[in-house]
Amino acid sequence: MKSLVINRHDLKHNIRKIKEIAKDTGRLDNHKPIKIIAVVKGNGYGLGLIPYSKFLIDNGIDFLAVSTVEEAVKLREAGLQARILMLSSTAIKKEIELLVENDIIITIGSKEALDVAETVAKEKNKQVKAHLKIDTGFGRYGFIYSKKQEMLEYLKNMKNVQIEGTFSHFSLAFYEKNEYSEEQFKRFMDVIEFLKRSEERRVGK
Repeated sequence: MKSLVINRHDLKHNIRKIKEIAKDTGRLDNHKPIKIIAVVKGNGYGLGLIPYSKFLIDNGIDFLAVSTVEEAVKLREAGLQARILMLSSTAIKKEIELLVENDIIITIGSKEALDVAETVAKEKNKQVKAHLKIDTGFGRYGFIYSKKQEMLEYLKNMKNVQIEGTFSHFSLAFYEKNEYSEEQFKRFMDVIEFLKRSEERRVGK
């Protein structure tokens, strides 16, 4: 019978190394602190959603990410107080209500998702925290990078959803130097710069 053996000492070592790299990378952005988000979807990639998440939190990781509503709720039911991001975008009202009730950061990847999030936030009289998902070529979900002006028009109507982050998804799961990943990164940064300029114009900077 096959078994998966996790060496806790090595895992702690890897977490320390990731923290060191994140701290060093901060020099590229005026030494702003870089937040590490640990993705624990798929039952912690086989390591066990709850025990793996608790291990990460015990070792200084206070931001987790999951891909389903069920995973997010299980973490809350287990008593975890870390910030949790739901990576998938949903426009199903009951799902967004459940996420908001459990203080989960939602992902907005479409006008429909934004509209439902606004409705839920208004009904519950609270600000809903969210991240934007930009589709730079993977084609799974998210606002299309080439339609950033259209996306901005949707975002202008927000009143109860607070965008606090933006992300994309490379087509290749493992990093390697390749032209398409470089192109996806350029597309993503173009959207980011566009959003920054739009915000600066809005507040009159």
